[in-house]
Amino acid sequence: MSKIKVRYLSILFFVNLLAFFTGFCSRKTAIQEASEMVKKGNYARAIRELNVLIKTDSLNHLLHYNLALAYASLDSLRKASQHFVKLVEMNSELKDSMVLKLKILNLLQMEPYPSSPIPMGKMNQFKGSPGPDNELIAVAAAKLDRADIYLVKLDGTIVKKITQAGMNTDPALSPLGDKIAFVSDSDGDEEIFLYDIKKDSTIKLTNNNNTDFSPSFSPDGKEIVYVSDRDKNWEIYKINLEKKFALRLTNNKFWDGFPSYTPDGKFIVFSSRRNGSDDIYLMKSDGSAEQLLYATGFDETDPHLAGDNLIFRSNKDGEFEIYQYNIKTKNLLRLTYNNLPDWNPRVTHDGKKILVSRKIKNYWQLFFINLEAIIPAEVIAQKIYTEGILP
Repeated sequence: MSKIKVRYLSILFFVNLLAFFTGFCSRKTAIQEASEMVKKGNYARAIRELNVLIKTDSLNHLLHYNLALAYASLDSLRKASQHFVKLVEMNSELKDSMVLKLKILNLLQMEPYPSSPIPMGKMNQFKGSPGPDNELIAVAAAKLDRADIYLVKLDGTIVKKITQAGMNTDPALSPLGDKIAFVSDSDGDEEIFLYDIKKDSTIKLTNNNNTDFSPSFSPDGKEIVYVSDRDKNWEIYKINLEKKFALRLTNNKFWDGFPSYTPDGKFIVFSSRRNGSDDIYLMKSDGSAEQLLYATGFDETDPHLAGDNLIFRSNKDGEFEIYQYNIKTKNLLRLTYNNLPDWNPRVTHDGKKILVSRKIKNYWQLFFINLEAIIPAEVIAQKIYTEGILP
């Protein structure tokens, strides 16, 4: 072979190699640009770009992921399912993206996290409050018409019954796990009582002729915030457990209720009916600087703020269900999907589980929703085929 021919072939090789790398880099840039469009919410434009790219690269995981995410964001379940199932078939790591799975699950109306019951036989479990170690919960439960407060293990075993008379509700287990606040009408009207687990003794925390309810501990366990109509309107108060002095935090002509401290103790979230429906507000722990946190034309009640996630119940979709709203991203996630009422959400101290009460066949039963165990991608794919969304 002549030197000229060898030189020609070498040049041709390098030209082809350069063209390959130029095309590869150009394609990589195009994929990155389309991915950025999805992140910024430019879904329609991203879909057009991604569909062009996938025609010549049908096994590219990133293309299928972004198409699934974009279609899901536009509520196109069938199209999103096509690309999500492809990720599952390719066993791509992207199939386990929490952001993508939550969007697909929301479109499928599937509960995103598994839940497990707290079995207590044929007892109505109206409300529960988890302890700091997630091993014990305080429960308001009834065999017949009168509810008592129990200290219960997660397997439903009753450790101790702490009330003997009256109707007893609204248990709150302290952050240290040493006290239980609850509401009882054992003296004729609803007052807040405090039970000391170590001393096995109970004291009356409030004492008036009005109704006090919905107690919730501060993170340091030194104060309790609650609701009372002692000033002829439903307002939020807090009481120091040592001094027994009650301080009024809200002051308006509307109903305020369901108060709970933020994990840092600096703020209190609560519901208020001042705009015609129950909306969620935030105020400083001294009652100042009130601000609207979340509102719709429906009732949002029983709020709890864990990090950036606001947990509450709402009837925006008909029956009361449990929702999670990220106050930074403004993303709303429905946590329960059923035709049954879900009430009284309580977030564990580590923020990893939610304790809710669900009415099943005329009985209220407590369930733990595990926020660390999102439904597997394979189960979601099977649901897609079972529902006939894909052939």
